[in-house]
Amino acid sequence: MAAEPRTVASGLRFPEGPSLLDDGSVAVVEMQGEAVARVAPDGTVSRLGDCGGGPNGSVLGADGAVYVANNGGLSLGPEGIVHADREFDGIVQRIDADGTVATLADALPGPSPHRPNDICFAPDGRLLVTDSANWNEPRDLKTGRLIAIAPDGAVTVLAEIEGVPNGLAFSPDGSTLYLAQSMTRKILAFEVDADGELGEPSTWVKLPSGMPDGICVAADGSLWVCGSIDDSLHLFRDGELAETYALPEGSQPTNCCLNGKGEVLVTLAKTGELIALGVGAEQLALHRGSIVAEATA
Repeated sequence: MAAEPRTVASGLRFPEGPSLLDDGSVAVVEMQGEAVARVAPDGTVSRLGDCGGGPNGSVLGADGAVYVANNGGLSLGPEGIVHADREFDGIVQRIDADGTVATLADALPGPSPHRPNDICFAPDGRLLVTDSANWNEPRDLKTGRLIAIAPDGAVTVLAEIEGVPNGLAFSPDGSTLYLAQSMTRKILAFEVDADGELGEPSTWVKLPSGMPDGICVAADGSLWVCGSIDDSLHLFRDGELAETYALPEGSQPTNCCLNGKGEVLVTLAKTGELIALGVGAEQLALHRGSIVAEATA
């Protein structure tokens, strides 16, 4: 099935983590811009919040704020690792409607470095964040973590995960958490019980090529996966590969979301674009919550 991409916005500085906002615009993190941009429906780009470091993932909260996983200032460039001007150990942030950026959690559990990567709300209102640890040192790769921040600000570790934990998303009924394990090319599945506790992970799918980065789930339970290093977008249904979309060579797709118009929106890091593919996918209403206190580890 062919889908001709259209460019929604360009000129973005290593875009990642798109999140659809209530007014139809899209929040897009700019890892090399140290900021989060707002892409209006007409493609106009404006500044949503100045974050410093390396904003890596975003999610819309019930309070209208945009919550950000900030890896502290690392990204990939043509010559290797790019360090932000304002580099720090990774944190979780919140951007309010007026553009105010607040640090929500800056003392994350486990040993440094902390590299918060992707972020979503769970059905119970907790904010889940993948911490990819020292992903930039593949020869000495440390164990990553999945952490949860409760509405009252308490931080806990839900799982220790090898192989660079990355994108995450829930199934439509909230009973399964999907998580990309980039270095193994796998999408892991965790069963979630009524109390929000996670079972042991199992391998749900393995990408035929490339490396899974950001993911999103449609209303029918199908899973969209960005294959960052082979310029692809994969569609899985019932644990089987249904379709692979070839994206522009050298574009590096990093993350995706659905826009309610039958399109999947994809950030292309190396070309600095947000693109849309008309695929007829129905948007899933995502879980939303809010964190009302400064989090402590």
